[in-house]
Amino acid sequence: MNMMVEQSPLPSRHAVRSLVEDLVGRTVDLTDDDAVGNKPTNIVAVYVNDKVNLSAVIVVDIECAARLGGALGMLPIGGVEDAIEEKDLPELMRDNCYEVLNVLAAVFNVENAPHVRLYEMYGPNADLPADVAGLAYAV
Repeated sequence: MNMMVEQSPLPSRHAVRSLVEDLVGRTVDLTDDDAVGNKPTNIVAVYVNDKVNLSAVIVVDIECAARLGGALGMLPIGGVEDAIEEKDLPELMRDNCYEVLNVLAAVFNVENAPHVRLYEMYGPNADLPADVAGLAYAV
């Protein structure tokens, strides 16, 4: 028996950056950062396929989450910096971050790959299900 597993390719840095720039209406610097690590203040976005199987996760630190949420909502920089310092997101910033991560599902939805959608956003300071934590913080 030959089983074929449908997978979505890892999106390019260019695809992610372009989509975020289009959403927030400004230039975005995008870097990989091994320092994100397993921190309770991280935001973890969980993506599933149409069969509700875990397909991907995106992990962003509190600084990135606050900046995404603040940029989408055109919030004052002082509020963004306060959220970073307090290591928590106000509701509006959290909702805006969720929307950015929701739209980012598009970078996984390419031709000949399964449809992927945002299922849940955890954090900051949320307990992650074991399967999500295992994928989010796999080395």
